Amino acid sequence: MKRQAVVATGLVLLAALSVQGAVPATLPEIAVQFTPASPTSDDTLTLALAGTWPNSCVPQTFHVQIVPGDSIWIDLLLPGWDMKGDCDPLMCLQVLTAWQLTGPVQALPAGTYDVFLRAVDCEEAGAYHTIAVLSVAPGSGGPLSEQLAPGERIVLLEDNPPGGFGMLAGQAGTVICCDSEDCSGNLLVSWDLWTNGKLEPVPCANAAETLYPPNSAVWMNPQQVRLGRHFNQCGTIRKGLEGCVYLEADDGKTYNVIASGEMYLALDGGGAVAFDERVRVRGLLNTTPPRPDELRLCPQEDGDVFHPTISLCGPADPDPKPDPDPDPKPDPDPDPKPDPEPGPGPGSIVINVGGNPLMLQLVPGSTASYAGCADITVQLNFQAQLSVSITPAAGVGGTWTGTLNPDIIGPGEVTTELCIEVVGLNIGALPPGSNVQVATVTLMAAPAF
Repeated sequence: MKRQAVVATGLVLLAALSVQGAVPATLPEIAVQFTPASPTSDDTLTLALAGTWPNSCVPQTFHVQIVPGDSIWIDLLLPGWDMKGDCDPLMCLQVLTAWQLTGPVQALPAGTYDVFLRAVDCEEAGAYHTIAVLSVAPGSGGPLSEQLAPGERIVLLEDNPPGGFGMLAGQAGTVICCDSEDCSGNLLVSWDLWTNGKLEPVPCANAAETLYPPNSAVWMNPQQVRLGRHFNQCGTIRKGLEGCVYLEADDGKTYNVIASGEMYLALDGGGAVAFDERVRVRGLLNTTPPRPDELRLCPQEDGDVFHPTISLCGPADPDPKPDPDPDPKPDPDPDPKPDPEPGPGPGSIVINVGGNPLMLQLVPGSTASYAGCADITVQLNFQAQLSVSITPAAGVGGTWTGTLNPDIIGPGEVTTELCIEVVGLNIGALPPGSNVQVATVTLMAAPAF
């Protein structure tokens, strides 16, 4: 099979090569975008990272770790990151290279998150740098953080709390801030239509200055005052002893549902919403520890759900229901027609070599094989054995090969021919367009003795 040579000045790479690690000494500027931009705890996020890398060894993917309600830690994974203790030197062309990555991030508990990022390759991990701040508002059914967070709506579950004499259970409010960075202590809460609170500005440990209605705010300790958080979870409703009702929720926790006697009897009466069924419980979650003198028949478990409403909830992973009376299968065609041959792919595809395009042409007589060559000029201060690593785009598959002629070069400025060939490309996975970039090529070098 004859390869088609590609000769174009735009394909000649006039750049020095380096065998240093892929982690740059200074992390370049990186654009960060979360979608949606103003998420709630109900939302699964999409994270997009983009920028210009100082060499051709651009990031390949990223890994995210979450500290609920506090921070997001991103590892930007460079070529060679997945080598298990066998780190080959990388050949990185010293050219500015544009890159972009996109991936999902799980739904986050409500809170304000500092976003940190570092670069990681096989040999080293750079230092973390702060690159963004993300605020997540409370949703109706997403995960809850361990602590209440500024901006969260809550409901008072007892009368006359400390500092709020005259307030009654059912009063709603908004958390303004906390007196500690992790919100494990006291909360300043602005209560709806309440006018007997604090008027003067109050210093907060973890929030910028916030305006709120005059005399509406009161400091409260959630370890002493029962405060309800909006709760909306699916799970299995269970019968406990002594009239207790529990929800084994999808989040892996068990909640004590504060149900009335009538609600207990209804659940035990054999109706559609009944014990051991999959249900949705909405209400107000409280995790204030029981008082020492409080007598409880039903353990608190992972929290009490006050003022519950209970309805049916669909299965977590519904299985397709079998057809109770399937139609008989027709007799097979005695002379079935063969599947049509797949049509040819586009006339050319594009791969990325150090931020520069290399066009591969469709091999004559083939529907899914492409080949192309280009001359590249490199400069080395030692003699090196070059090799080629090819990373195809997701889903395109194919068997890729790359060759360099010559592959032992240097020292000095040397021109070598790079040829790339792919066989069996998944044409159906190619995105639309005539100049589709379907793979990235990385050159690696090892000293040649």
